Amino acid sequence: MKGPARYPTLPTIVAGVVLTLLGGALSAWSPPLADSIEGKVYDSFLRSAPRHPAPGPIAIVDLDEASLERLGQWPWPRYRIARLLERIREDGATAVGLDMVFAEPDRTSLTLLSGEILRDLGTRIDLAGFPREALDTDRALAATLAGGPFVLGYQFDFETARGNACVLHPLRAAVLAGGGTGGADGLFDARGVVCNLPGLSKAAGSSGFFNVTPDPDGVLRRVPLVIRHKGALYPNLALALYLRARGGDAVLETGPDGVEALRLDGRRIPLDRHGNLLVNFRGPRRTFPHLSAAAVLEGTADPARLKGRIVLLGTTAAGLKEIRTTPLDAAQPGVEIHANVLDNLLSGDPIAAPRWARAVSVLLVLFPGFLLTGLLARSSAAWGLALIVPSAAGIWLGSWGLLAYRQVFLPPLLPVATLTLVFTVLTSMRFLRADLQVRECTRKLALTQDAIIQSLAALTDTRHHETGGHIQRTRHYIRVLAGRLQAHPGFRNRLDDATVDLLFRLAPLHDIGKVGVRDLILLKPDRLTPEEYEEMKRHTLYGSETIRLAKRMMGEDAFFQIADDLVLNHHERWDGTGYPNGLREEAIPLPGRLMAMADAYDAIISPRVYKPALTHEEAVRAMSEKRGTYFDPDVVDAFMEVNEEFREIAARFAGAGVEPELPPGA
Repeated sequence: MKGPARYPTLPTIVAGVVLTLLGGALSAWSPPLADSIEGKVYDSFLRSAPRHPAPGPIAIVDLDEASLERLGQWPWPRYRIARLLERIREDGATAVGLDMVFAEPDRTSLTLLSGEILRDLGTRIDLAGFPREALDTDRALAATLAGGPFVLGYQFDFETARGNACVLHPLRAAVLAGGGTGGADGLFDARGVVCNLPGLSKAAGSSGFFNVTPDPDGVLRRVPLVIRHKGALYPNLALALYLRARGGDAVLETGPDGVEALRLDGRRIPLDRHGNLLVNFRGPRRTFPHLSAAAVLEGTADPARLKGRIVLLGTTAAGLKEIRTTPLDAAQPGVEIHANVLDNLLSGDPIAAPRWARAVSVLLVLFPGFLLTGLLARSSAAWGLALIVPSAAGIWLGSWGLLAYRQVFLPPLLPVATLTLVFTVLTSMRFLRADLQVRECTRKLALTQDAIIQSLAALTDTRHHETGGHIQRTRHYIRVLAGRLQAHPGFRNRLDDATVDLLFRLAPLHDIGKVGVRDLILLKPDRLTPEEYEEMKRHTLYGSETIRLAKRMMGEDAFFQIADDLVLNHHERWDGTGYPNGLREEAIPLPGRLMAMADAYDAIISPRVYKPALTHEEAVRAMSEKRGTYFDPDVVDAFMEVNEEFREIAARFAGAGVEPELPPGA
């Protein structure tokens, strides 16, 4: 046998095989936490991918703030909506989709209004001489809808069976079965519907739903194109608008596992088994041309901006718009999401997450994992590093390239994480078995661990790009603080040099749990609401769960215990008023108490959206005042002795960036 025979190969092989199989199982099963992190990877890939050169022939007529200010609050009389639609049609729009629903009769119709006045006040109003469109605005709108290429919107209800009198327009699509028993059974099945008045629906002759399905983390990445209701299939608003504008046939492809794709004009639009389209977002809000509804209605808008375009009528006005978080925008109006879906259908380039991608992901875990296991069992760690670096880089860059240039998402995180874990664990096993005098091997292990810690800490930086300075400052604060406490009789036995070193290396992980917090909260530019703050506080639990998962796989170890103590307990307070567990005094693990001191000092001297930065002297005074309430008295005393070193550290890393922290009291 070649290689260093003094190292037993069987334990290495067994450990490598077990870890690789575990990674393969996780890749095939895709647990929620992994899906959530893969979603963030997907978002970062989409943000960095080359943008579509130019949106398709789509325009948005916007019921914006200027329109409401000029013509009155919403809802407008429906004769005004009818005139707006007529103007859009006269300006040359090929089709118009309405991102709104007219579920009840218009109370501004004079016939209806006069009847209510007669009933309630006993006064009869003479309606002679009023325009017919004002007498019955719903009839006026129906007349307009009957004369043009208009598509109405409606909302499916998945809880309540209502809307029996609704007039809907099923999707005229053939179902092409590809074998198996899955068919179209995976489609969302709606119980009821909030729909337009029957007269309006009959006049329009076309309609589509505007339901969307955000992922569990609150980010909208996919939209259903087809939903089943009472045994029939119904199209999304964007799909109905596409068919109204372009015509043609639709074919729903199904396979053994359910829906696979929708064919439009010979082009294949990939869908998941639930009929969801993975949206290739073109950009943030206002990527598509917007025209103010008031300007269109009054004839001051350039007609050329509507000629030959497919138009969506919706709103971006505050209080009316439906806001969604998307990979490219934390607050994107619903009408713009429909525009993105429509553009995907027109261009034929939505993102595909094909079923084979999961199988490829599993193979990318198993093959390199087994190869790495065999290599590390018989060769040095350097050969393993020579394999893992190009393999991980190739998987990551290959996945990005597939999304950017082929609109296919192949999840890269678990293959890369498994390779890293296998390498770390097997290398650790070998180093633990090696001669303690082989200092080069020990140095490589330490460098590998540091690289992993920095990579994990960088997950928070992918959510917000101003964490570098905070990470550097707090890790140096905690080393200075722990070093001073080494001379204290009560801490001498708990803070040896090895422990202080681990505290320094693991401190960057303290806020890793923020990757689980929704972008809408994490990136909010002002104070959080009490409900948002409660969700933000859960970052300690998210981070602890991640650390404990690794600890369960790798066994009890001081490395993971200190990491968990830092992550979970750095917002606990000496008097028991902290979170997440309300621990008091000595019940708070020492790493958490030290991290709390370092984190709080940095928060005080750093600017926040809700406060300016305070001076070092003000920070020292504030920390002293919290002695015995927020902070361990002994830790505060140590801080008072080394506070000038804190000042020097803050100045040294002042230019590296500042991380937004929790609101006051966090």
